[in-house]
Amino acid sequence: MAKKEKRSVSARRAEMQEQRRRKRMIWGVMGVGGLLMMVSLFAWIRQVNAPQLEDVIMPESLTPPPNADGKAWGPVDAPVLIEEFSDFQ
Repeated sequence: MAKKEKRSVSARRAEMQEQRRRKRMIWGVMGVGGLLMMVSLFAWIRQVNAPQLEDVIMPESLTPPPNADGKAWGPVDAPVLIEEFSDFQ
């Protein structure tokens, strides 16, 4: 029968603390790696689902209507009239 190796309590305690430290390190690395994978997956999914240039509806060019004199814009008989007053001081 083999004899048990006798170690001091402090040596066993130091070994257990080292094992715990390694486990915490491994879990920390796995957590950070998982978080990075989730962020990169989220960014990739957003990029894949982003609208393409041909899918974007572009407005017609904003050319002034023929009756625009610099102060008014739009038809003369419009149902809504918006007046703006401003003071830059």
